[in-house]
This record gives sequence, C-alpha cells and structure tokens, in this order.
Amino acid sequence: MKSQKIYSTIGQVTSIYDFLSSVSGYKKSVEYFVSQLPFPEGSSIKVLDAGCGTGLYSFVVLKKYPNAKITAFDLNEKLVNYVREKSIKNKLNDKIRTFTADTTGALSEIENEKFDLIITAGVLVYVPHEETVKNLSRFLISGGYFFNIPNRDSTWGRFVCKLYDCKPYPKTENISVFEKNGFSLVKNIQVPKTPAASFKDAHIFRKD
Repeated sequence: MKSQKIYSTIGQVTSIYDFLSSVSGYKKSVEYFVSQLPFPEGSSIKVLDAGCGTGLYSFVVLKKYPNAKITAFDLNEKLVNYVREKSIKNKLNDKIRTFTADTTGALSEIENEKFDLIITAGVLVYVPHEETVKNLSRFLISGGYFFNIPNRDSTWGRFVCKLYDCKPYPKTENISVFEKNGFSLVKNIQVPKTPAASFKDAHIFRKD
C-alpha cells in the first residue's frame, strides 16, 4: 500500500520528521492538546501511546507529567527504535517502555495491564475504526481517558490522507464510534491557531 511505503520512509528519516513537526507548528499544537488533559500536574499516570510514531506525544506528556510512565508502541520497528534511542539520550528510558506491535493485534506485551490514559494521534484513519477502539479500550481503567487526535475531515485533511492513503472520518462519526464502545465525550479541543492544518481538533473521552 502507498501508506505503508510513506510510513516506511518516515521510519528512515525520523529526525527530519521531528524537525519538520517543530518548524511546521505541529509540536506546538501537540503541546496545547496535552495541556488540556484532565490530570493534575505531578500525577503518576500510566499512559499507552498507541501508534506512537516518533514519540512526539510521549515526550510532550512526560514534559508536563514527569512522574508518568509511558508505554509506547508502533507497527514500524524503526520508529520504535528511534523512540527508544531518544528516551535513552534524554535519560528517560526509565519512563518510556517501547515495543513493536499492531494496534489491531492481541498486544500480548501488555496483557493484564491497565492504563489511565490511551493516546491515538492520526492512527485510527489507517485501521478499522470501531474495532481498533474496542481493542485498545480493554486496556483502560474504568473512568480512564482515551485521547484521540484525528485527521481533519476537511479539504486539507483529505489531501493529507490522500498522500498517505488513509481515510479521515467526519467528527460526528469519530465521536459515535467511541460512544458505541462505552465512552462519553468530556472535552472537544481546538487549537487557538492552526499551523498544522491536518490536526486541529482533539477529543478526550472517558470510559464509563
């Protein structure tokens, strides 16, 4: 698939991708999204970063919540290795655990574990939407939060998804999928400015 080829390319140029995230303004959007999480600073939260990519969300979460423990995984082994090496370089390897896996798979690496927060950023557009939410949500504690940052269903968002061979979903459908899986929408976040036009919105859901 074209998306797999592009995703593989990102795995080859991870540091460049991180640099572009900064200069494009996307990292600032991520920082704003994370600032809206419903946990007091200093919380010792357990976080599952599903489809972590270059680990941008994991590292931003740790900046705000230095007592957090992150489990980050991705299907692309090169991206996972990049996150691992970056965590070692920044002396955060005791805070971030990584492994390679598919969000739609059994995820035996975290069998019997529960998390306070699950993050999916630009992930659900590549996989069976509802089935993946159901699969991941079994690792969430009762009353825990699922933080989803979808690609926008807009002209720009559809253009980006065309490049990556994925499918953006309408906002109402994104919300409906979570509600069908026992979640309530507690916060709809929009960045005040939109430098990263394909990611403007984020949703925080609570597991009922």
